[in-house]
Amino acid sequence: MSNLLLVSAIKLEHNSQNLFGYPINIIGIGKVEAATNINRLIAKYNPKVIVNFGSCGGLKTFNPGEIIEVGEVYNDFYAGRIHSYPKIIIGNSKIKCFTTDVFFDKTNNYHDSYINMIQKCDIVDMELYPLAYNCKVNDIKLFSFKWVSDDGNLNKWKDMSDIGFLNFKDFFRDWIKKNNFY
Repeated sequence: MSNLLLVSAIKLEHNSQNLFGYPINIIGIGKVEAATNINRLIAKYNPKVIVNFGSCGGLKTFNPGEIIEVGEVYNDFYAGRIHSYPKIIIGNSKIKCFTTDVFFDKTNNYHDSYINMIQKCDIVDMELYPLAYNCKVNDIKLFSFKWVSDDGNLNKWKDMSDIGFLNFKDFFRDWIKKNNFY
């Protein structure tokens, strides 16, 4: 089991300590907190595989609680021509995740580059890009499984997150068996 590290942003997404014998490590909300905590966890456990799971905002149409495997990750970064972070491909899925430190709210106005990413991507979260970046530079395989907990209407978050985690438990049990982590 030591080859696989299981990570989630916050305990509120699952209210569990472990899943099928794998401790759930909390990395926090936001890119800085996630980057700091994933670096600490990589140094401590030296994993070969990291599985990230949790809720995300939906930018396209997904079924409530549907488990979505992310294939590409994009970073919210406004320095433009000075410096940019390229997309990171983490799998074969066509699902694109936009990682930002801003909670998306359909009723707010945003910078043009932010709107372009919202239109380009399928889901939005607050931690995946620093995980993908750290896994890339440390040669660690990353899998990210998300469920849509809201579509910019944060009133749905808790109910949708509960449904998503129940579905993820079933999915993860099958996934660890299929990939010989059980």
